[in-house]
Amino acid sequence: MSEVRIIKGSDIPPPPGEPRIIRPNKNLLWKNYFLYVLVFIIFTATLIIIFGFFDYFLTSITDTSQRDVLLQAFFWMGAIYMAMWFVITIVYVIGMRIYVKSMLFIVHGHEIVVHKGVINRSEKHVPYRTVTNINMKTGPFDRLFGIGTIEIQTAGGKGYSLDETAEEKLEGIKVYREVRDYILTQLRQFQAAYGTVTPPKGEEEPIESIPLQMLAELKEIKILMSTRLEGMESKLEQLDKKLEKFQKPY
Repeated sequence: MSEVRIIKGSDIPPPPGEPRIIRPNKNLLWKNYFLYVLVFIIFTATLIIIFGFFDYFLTSITDTSQRDVLLQAFFWMGAIYMAMWFVITIVYVIGMRIYVKSMLFIVHGHEIVVHKGVINRSEKHVPYRTVTNINMKTGPFDRLFGIGTIEIQTAGGKGYSLDETAEEKLEGIKVYREVRDYILTQLRQFQAAYGTVTPPKGEEEPIESIPLQMLAELKEIKILMSTRLEGMESKLEQLDKKLEKFQKPY
């Protein structure tokens, strides 16, 4: 199945262009499994090193009964550790498979819809009029499995700055460059048809594309600021006059 295909018979036929559906590649699942195994190896190696120090400590104990008790305690600790990881592995493998299969990204002519979730299924709409930036991210493990992530930032994004946290992420995309270019094309067509509030990062917005409502609001802010500045100037003049009176000799 192709990762990008046209949806026929959509209930939302937005102009311009037809909606398309994008599903994550299976390599996203293998990447998450690989990271899980890597974490397991790190934790297990750390535990083995700790047990090695304890084993060195046990060799210095002359009381055989006390040594046997400690060895038995270490054995049960290791058994509990492996049983815990076994249960977690089963839950993680099944849950991650369901989560990746639930991920669905629909690119319309005016918004992007993101479906995901295992227990709580979510459907998030990201309108193009709120989009401020579109990033393409490929970490070392993404490059290892040949996938990438497209980050969509909006004016109402989370975090202290717009550059810190993306509003939504299209993860596990095999043809991430083509999908990124397609979304940018849809975004530019929407901007050309309806105007835009904030252009994507790296692109300058012409003055003609600024909405008239925003210009009116900017003028109101300018008038308000000038009025406040005039009021502050009059107060400063009054303070100067009072200081001159105090400075006059008796």
